[in-house]
Amino acid sequence: MRRAVSSITVAFGLLTVTVGIAGAAVAAPAPDASGAAPAAGEKRCSVTDEKLRELSGLVATKSGYIVVNDSTDVDSHKRIFFLNAECEVTKNVRYSGQGPLDPEDLALSPDGETLWIADIGDNAKQRERVALWTMPVDGSEQPELHRVAYPERKPHDAEALLIGDDGKPLIITKTLSGKAEIFTPTAALKKNNAEPVPMQKVGEIALPKTTTPNVFHGPGRIAITGAARSPDGSRVVLRTYADAFEYDVTGGDIVAALTKGEPRVTPLADPFGEAISYTPDGKLFVTVSDAGELGEDAKVDILAYPPSSKGAAPVAGKSKAKETADRSFLDGLSLDDITYLIAAVGVLGALLVGAGIVGIVRARRRPPEATRRSGDDPYVSGEVPGRDEVDRRGPGRPGAPPPAGREPQRGAVYGGPPAAGGRPAGHGAGNVYGGAAPPAGGAVYGGQGGANVYGGPPGGGRGGYRDGGRGPAGGRGGHGGDGGYGGGTSGGVYGGSRAEPPRRGGPSGRRRGEDEHRRRGGHDPEGYGPANGPGHDYRGTRY
Repeated sequence: MRRAVSSITVAFGLLTVTVGIAGAAVAAPAPDASGAAPAAGEKRCSVTDEKLRELSGLVATKSGYIVVNDSTDVDSHKRIFFLNAECEVTKNVRYSGQGPLDPEDLALSPDGETLWIADIGDNAKQRERVALWTMPVDGSEQPELHRVAYPERKPHDAEALLIGDDGKPLIITKTLSGKAEIFTPTAALKKNNAEPVPMQKVGEIALPKTTTPNVFHGPGRIAITGAARSPDGSRVVLRTYADAFEYDVTGGDIVAALTKGEPRVTPLADPFGEAISYTPDGKLFVTVSDAGELGEDAKVDILAYPPSSKGAAPVAGKSKAKETADRSFLDGLSLDDITYLIAAVGVLGALLVGAGIVGIVRARRRPPEATRRSGDDPYVSGEVPGRDEVDRRGPGRPGAPPPAGREPQRGAVYGGPPAAGGRPAGHGAGNVYGGAAPPAGGAVYGGQGGANVYGGPPGGGRGGYRDGGRGPAGGRGGHGGDGGYGGGTSGGVYGGSRAEPPRRGGPSGRRRGEDEHRRRGGHDPEGYGPANGPGHDYRGTRY
């Protein structure tokens, strides 16, 4: 039964692992054909420097562009890079201290003199504090670090930054379901501060629905991956993996524009876009993709798009009430949540497979049981094998019940041959596993004579097995008559206690007997293990 349960556990574990692998494949980005393909952006230039394969922040300047990579462990990639109009690197600037953890966006101050770097990425949602860096837009000085923290130090993943007229930063979270949140510091920022300045939530953003195809399908249409403000401050734009949403700003109130305004929607053709900026004249959007997610051969192109003058087109589908009613549990999970859930399923499957294999191995190692049941019935009391053994072996085979009218004899199991008195095979007193007929019973594994094991000669121990023993009292380290495997007194096997001085039954008798004692835990004069008594194995149960 245990083996069957273990086998079922292995099968279920393999199924769970398969589900986890298949789920991971389903959760992986795939092309989206749910809407008409957007018009391709106009290529401005291609970034060919191999250090710039994972761009996540972009600002357009009069002389070219400023870009940053997102999370990287390569020191030479942890820089602010300045490009000319042909996307060639003209300079790079190091961060101060240990550098950033996961930069995700760039922004310009309202006067255009200060460059802000948003070190706010947190896909695993483990950061108790995030950071903002500031530096002159010409790169004449190293960036200065400013630490901030969300309310109650609760982690958020974010990839978009805007700077208000008051010079305060606005951090916009990235979500794959529901509404994005806007956070801003509650006090003035500090330089290189160990204790972060706390932030507060000031609004939520609900993007209108679109059908623009992208690598993440529906969630990719609401995951905000970048933001920018127009040079004159009259407009702001948020981008997702699919679209650019442009809002009009009145009186410098960016929060009101994002939370109450109706945006115009420009479909984007970026394969994995995570950055956006206005051109210096404010007439175009420029974007770039993170090619680290696209493969080694993917090009890193900066593309330009004219902003749309149209709002989001109506999306045909279910009513809002019906849509809410039909939402599944998975609809409320982010892509990261779904990925972790699938990974957990795969790990659970692997654990089940391991547990099942251990169970099968243990079941195979279990010694045969002399008695399966107890009671008055001879098939249950141990006088003959239990009914389940009879059913398994079939009538007439060794171990089957005796013919009608014949009294069953005690002790013989698995087809022991006749004992003294000429009893039938399988019913001699005390014989097991084919032991020959002893005058006093007790032979096991083909032993001859009383209480012998593994083919030992009369009165001996394990004689005749491999190097064997010499003489009737010998046998593989047997100590005294009837001993086997270093056994002591009559009938002892596998390290049973002895009542008389040891005798060397063979060339290696004494030493091998002690070795077996140590390995199997049997009694020994030097105290290698407990005494199990005659007729018991090293676990204290009779074979």
